[in-house]
Amino acid sequence: MFSVLALSAALTAAPQVSQPSFNCARASTPAEHAICADPRLGRLDRGLADRYVEVRRAMTPPMREALTRDQRWFLGARDEWQENSTRGGFRDFPNLSDRMDDRIAFLDRLRTTPATHIQGVWRNAAGEIEIRTLEKGQVSVDIGAAHPVNARWLCNVSGRGQVGDRVITIDGGDGWRIRLSLYQGYLKVEELAPGGQGGSRPYCGANGHLGEAYFLTR
Repeated sequence: MFSVLALSAALTAAPQVSQPSFNCARASTPAEHAICADPRLGRLDRGLADRYVEVRRAMTPPMREALTRDQRWFLGARDEWQENSTRGGFRDFPNLSDRMDDRIAFLDRLRTTPATHIQGVWRNAAGEIEIRTLEKGQVSVDIGAAHPVNARWLCNVSGRGQVGDRVITIDGGDGWRIRLSLYQGYLKVEELAPGGQGGSRPYCGANGHLGEAYFLTR
């Protein structure tokens, strides 16, 4: 009979799984090649993928779709950063390991049940929105976002609004409005241009935008 002591010794001797979440024979980006070449990065990639699947599985279908879009945004930023890093660029920004650590921490903080209130701290791959209750039904809104690769644009805007049917609209300046609504369990952000004409957002740097979906955090 296999003893508990023998089982413990076998588990201790077993090597840690360092295989990435994807087939390294099909690695096609600098980020994937770096992950396949470093067992530590392989473990991180596997841990991130497992955590993403676990969190996503616990969400409702609309929240899953929104998180899938956000994960693609994160992975695209990861790949762009690594590609430029191999050429000597983007050295002053988080490296591949830190990016995966931060993403795991992000996933760990997410509430997986649909939000029932708009107040709280909401996050996505690029930024954070904090909505706080004030007096007489008013709320304050503070939004900060940055390009997830290298902060080549920044967005910062704050304002006050009244919660109406789980919707808040704040002034973004120069005729722009930002509408925040509780939508199918997550926070939906819409940036409304003056006259519907588009153009640069006064609260962001060139080509900056706030993104669509934010997730309530613990």
